[in-house]
Amino acid sequence: MKKSPLLIVFSLLIVLSLFLSSCGGEEGDYYAEEPATDEYLTEEPYSTEAPVAEEAGAEVPAAGVPGEVVYDLGFNPVDNGFSFSNYGDDIPATNLTADEVRRMFGDQVCSRLDGNVCTLTPPAEQWMEQINGAMAGGHCEGMAVLSLMMYTNQISPSDFGGSTASELDINDEALQREIAYWWATQTVAPTYTSVIKGTPMEILEIVQQMDANGETYSIGIYKEDGSGGHAITPFGVEDKGNGLFAILVYDNNYPGETRELYVDSRDNTWLYEASINPQVQSELYTGNADTQTLDLTPTSSRLDTQQCPFCDGSGISSVGGKLASPSLQGSQINQIFLDGEGHILITDDNGNRLGYVDGKIVNEIPGATYSAYRMEASGNAPEPIYSLPADLDVTVSIDGSDLTEETLTDLIMIGAGFSIGVEGIYLEPGQVDTAYFYPSEETIAYETEADESPFIVIGVENPEAEADYYFEVQGADIQGGGIITVYLDTKAGDLLINAEKLNNEGFFDFYLTRITDELEEEFAAEEIALQEGAIVYVNYAEWTDANPEGMYFGVDLDGDGTIDEEYVVDDSQ
Repeated sequence: MKKSPLLIVFSLLIVLSLFLSSCGGEEGDYYAEEPATDEYLTEEPYSTEAPVAEEAGAEVPAAGVPGEVVYDLGFNPVDNGFSFSNYGDDIPATNLTADEVRRMFGDQVCSRLDGNVCTLTPPAEQWMEQINGAMAGGHCEGMAVLSLMMYTNQISPSDFGGSTASELDINDEALQREIAYWWATQTVAPTYTSVIKGTPMEILEIVQQMDANGETYSIGIYKEDGSGGHAITPFGVEDKGNGLFAILVYDNNYPGETRELYVDSRDNTWLYEASINPQVQSELYTGNADTQTLDLTPTSSRLDTQQCPFCDGSGISSVGGKLASPSLQGSQINQIFLDGEGHILITDDNGNRLGYVDGKIVNEIPGATYSAYRMEASGNAPEPIYSLPADLDVTVSIDGSDLTEETLTDLIMIGAGFSIGVEGIYLEPGQVDTAYFYPSEETIAYETEADESPFIVIGVENPEAEADYYFEVQGADIQGGGIITVYLDTKAGDLLINAEKLNNEGFFDFYLTRITDELEEEFAAEEIALQEGAIVYVNYAEWTDANPEGMYFGVDLDGDGTIDEEYVVDDSQ
């Protein structure tokens, strides 16, 4: 008889309620109460008739004794988990620094090295800023991974002042940075290209193959719309009887407790009750063989030097993960980050879409992928990282339709050797702005109908040139709406600010950082006129601190390609 999904969830909730109060015992004593009685396990859908999984061709484990722990890694949340809860920006934590970025990708991320001090390239600095901003939503990925690596002696707790993870102090900056490092591995290859997705029963089987002296995994769980990612640490499997199994996990939102993720072999479904923290109402995460909302990340994929998505000429390629995307193998990508509330929808020139449509993520762009963060502490999980083929021009809608109040939002694209984006967008409820990215031309155009004064930011790594550069066109007035376009012409050494499609005149401030092997220099200028219909040329390549004449600005007043005005701007610092 075919089982109703609603009855399945209802019955699982009954079983779940019986076991929630029993989690958190000592190692080898996973619960205090007796297993669920036959009264519940024989109700629909827990009857003894043929399991649905057999009908679907899924493998069903041999029957065990209800309550028997059929797999045990030996990890104990009381001793081997952290004594503090998952955290976001609710404490003054230090996340990635230049040292962690260099550790992850090597010296190629440094514009200059002064002894052992790394000055990051502008794209590397921008990437670090985006990743650190995302951690405001929680550090569960880093905590799930690091606690497991400490248990398997791949990382020593003694380096942070204790003999086990439970003895460590969250206020230790070195520990905070270590948690941030392992959190960040989820965003790059070969870690994210090695993620194993599968049916609940396939995930259950792989968990039982973990070896403290071999491969281990963290579990990622997601809501069915692809949001709400959370990371937990599996360490055991318990047979609940009648085809129901519990994956025993350490959930860093619940220090010291043993939690249970339920897998029903008869219809290949899973269920987990999770909360962003114990003081917040929990939510039910569910899935089946089709949702692909349960995955495993091999610890081994995190151990090698990670592949740098923003280093010039590097790109990302797969290293053979079970379900690695063929579209990313050996290809360069650009990553798009939204830092703030709202959603984005990316569209290519053929009308293919990637992003949120009617509350769910769609992906129609060939070769594109997205990766939801696993974090869950604040309840405000950020937009996923969207990855696109590097040669693709795209239009990005920044949608505030679901907002209830104004929010500050940044939109950034980062690729091999460059970063480009818009920061400081004040997005109102119902407001929809648009950004146009032309990465091969290092060009961005930003369109709004609102009064805005955002920052246009561009970073560029120039391995063959004398210097790397970071630019900010700060507070560019877009009064009454319009389009502002910023274009970097590295051959001519000019930064172009195109106001041809602005509706009114305004002003902007200009900021530049120039990094060479020997030094780091800065230039700033304020109140630069931005005339409607004009194009401003900033001749940045001619400037150094040693140049007493300042920086040359040229203005094409009517967009005909001829400089009508030219003047020198002094450094205002």
